[in-house]
Amino acid sequence: MVACAVGLALVVAVITGLVAVADAPLMLVPALAGAGLIVVALDTSGVAAAATPFEAVLFGCAGVAFAVALDAPALALALPLFVAVIDVAQAAAGGTAGLFALSTTRPGDALTLELPDWGTGLVAARVSVPDVVFLAAFAAYARRFALREHAADAGMLCGLLVAAAAEVFFDAQLPTIALLAVGYVAPNVDRLGGLLARVRAE
Repeated sequence: MVACAVGLALVVAVITGLVAVADAPLMLVPALAGAGLIVVALDTSGVAAAATPFEAVLFGCAGVAFAVALDAPALALALPLFVAVIDVAQAAAGGTAGLFALSTTRPGDALTLELPDWGTGLVAARVSVPDVVFLAAFAAYARRFALREHAADAGMLCGLLVAAAAEVFFDAQLPTIALLAVGYVAPNVDRLGGLLARVRAE
């Protein structure tokens, strides 16, 4: 659990640190290109968890680019609800996409970020790419629409930690995108009215 928590905190720190790029969208192009080249090279070399920081940059930039391209207050309100409902429904139906996954035995997966265990050379856990993309998108929306950006970042990290704890202590998989949506919305409940008014004005 400690290894998972430290790994998650570092991944979230990398991703939320990228959100400032949303203020200069053209910088996303070299960031995506550079991170993509590095990730391909590292994955080809089979370095496993050593590629995770660069994968976080790549998929985090993809999430920020999504938020910049679809820069609408209506989407900042509707997207968390929509993806949370889909994630919960998929989890209830037995699906695994968007779920935090503990694993020390499965081979590497290009659509997950590996969190290293300590001193074993194994993988403590994997976080799916959709988790990373939506975390970055929600963080970008929080910044662009004057929500509580840092509180939302902390709330989303707490959502990931809850998912990790559920697997570690109760062997239960929770829909992490839904938890990310809760972490994004909960600290900003009192500001959603202003965002809704902006939607109506537009």
